[in-house]
Amino acid sequence: MQRRLGCLTPLGLVAAFVALVVVVGITLARGGVLFNPGPLNAQTGEPKGGVRSHAEIQQCGQCHPAFWSGVRMADLCLECHTEVADEVRTGQGLHAFLLESPAQLTCRGCHTEHRGPDAPLTVLDPARFPHEATGFSLKAHRGLLVRVQCADCHTQDIAVFDRASCYTCHVQEDQVFTEAHRQTFGENCLACHDGVDRFSDFDHNRDTRFPLEDAHRGGTCSDCHLRDTTLIALRETPTTCVGCHAGDDAHDGAFGQRCETCHQPTTWEDATFDHAQTGFPLTGAHTQVACQDCHTSGDFTVKLDAACVACHQEPDYHRGLFGTTCEACHTTTAWQPAKYDEPHRFPIDHGAGLRGNSCQVCHPNTLQEYTCYGCHEHNPARIAAEHREEGIFDFQNCVKCHPTGREEEAEGYEDDD
Repeated sequence: MQRRLGCLTPLGLVAAFVALVVVVGITLARGGVLFNPGPLNAQTGEPKGGVRSHAEIQQCGQCHPAFWSGVRMADLCLECHTEVADEVRTGQGLHAFLLESPAQLTCRGCHTEHRGPDAPLTVLDPARFPHEATGFSLKAHRGLLVRVQCADCHTQDIAVFDRASCYTCHVQEDQVFTEAHRQTFGENCLACHDGVDRFSDFDHNRDTRFPLEDAHRGGTCSDCHLRDTTLIALRETPTTCVGCHAGDDAHDGAFGQRCETCHQPTTWEDATFDHAQTGFPLTGAHTQVACQDCHTSGDFTVKLDAACVACHQEPDYHRGLFGTTCEACHTTTAWQPAKYDEPHRFPIDHGAGLRGNSCQVCHPNTLQEYTCYGCHEHNPARIAAEHREEGIFDFQNCVKCHPTGREEEAEGYEDDD
């Protein structure tokens, strides 16, 4: 510093002294104010900081701190405007949002001064104002054909939102939709909308996790969202069939609540049920049986006994000799023809090719009784005489002596007596 001063010429020192005198003189002549960008606002109000208007402030330092002091201009504003300081301190109100926003707003960003005694103190530029800091973005509104002004939504006070303004504006864009929307979802538009969502071209299939298919396409919003007047309520709308159609359940809950197991979103009558899911697939004649024929109680949630005898009573001609495992001989196609795979003392294929080998050939009455006269041209009287000549008196039980059915293979007869 000394070297620099040493370089000044006597003329330079004189010029610096003259400039200093001029600056001091102008400052004294203007009441201690060197630079005055314009008069302050003179509108009066409640006393703050000892003055009723900005125009009464005499010292610039009351609002403009020295740059080396580390004090912000906004800090000095809050010393007078204590109600705003309370909002910031408690985190409540518009100023709390704005002054703590990422944009790091300052008071003079919205409240301009030195523009004259009658100029407004609040000037907002919607294009630059970070409206999202208030919880409502203007992103979608800025894209409208007619630019939205602050007064369009804040009709009374800039800090107060007029809820009726949403309807007033949007009903001019689409009266039918807006009126129906209002009746369904109420008038508190901010409960669902944040200014970022679209106002048209909404696609329920694309924009939600519940696509509207078939008969659901023909419904209206109020059919499912009549009392869903908040975003939370909309998201909690039931997506199960019973959530909306409990009153349409003709089964009175007998089938449980998983309607989609049988029904499609086309019509209620378009119903199918995969009975194999129960562990008892329906095959053969069972596919033609009505549900109520087996589920006689009407409660389809009760698991039934899958045994044949649970539904089909054993016929008399079985006389309990074949057990209850009906499927050993019968199929679900029909009761007849039936197969018999258990060991049979008499060859089942005996006489095959002559009369066939169905059970009824040898058992015309019951399965416990048999006769050989159905195929063999026997004369009962002649057969009786021939057997008596041989000392055989029990000639009704043919297989006792003819276990294979062939006469030449007859075994010796022993009278039990």
